Amino acid sequence: MRLRSTSIAGLASALALAGCASDGGPYPSLALREAEKRPLITATAPVVPAAPAQPADLARITALRQQAEAAAAAFTKQQPATAALVARARGQGAESDARARALVALADLTALRSTTFIPLGDLDRIAADAAATYGETAPITAAQAEVLALLERQDAALDALWRELGQ
Repeated sequence: MRLRSTSIAGLASALALAGCASDGGPYPSLALREAEKRPLITATAPVVPAAPAQPADLARITALRQQAEAAAAAFTKQQPATAALVARARGQGAESDARARALVALADLTALRSTTFIPLGDLDRIAADAAATYGETAPITAAQAEVLALLERQDAALDALWRELGQ
């Protein structure tokens, strides 16, 4: 049986290799072709200077930054009350009223975090528009970094509260 499978494998290999055999005809030359001898011509794209940020864009960026700061202030204002409810719920059963109130407060705090995130999406859109038109992106990038810092602080606060609650 083993001899039979070996001979079948050998026969299959021989047939496969036979398909690779050539008739000995002429092979293409490996010499350089005419197109390869010509010098390579490269065109350089013209440099487009960055367009300065428009005053309307700067006003919109400032308004979005202020919107994020106001949302962050609302989050910070609500955080101590939520922390107190979470502290009261610590160690309580899943069915307790204290835990239910803490969960609702955490959901409200998470919603306030979302209102901080909304201006970041608008800033991202403005940044994409500025990049597409080769516009100035430095003020947008600075505003994005500020909003991201606010969001990181909020995320850290929410994570700590969820850990304290035991989720």
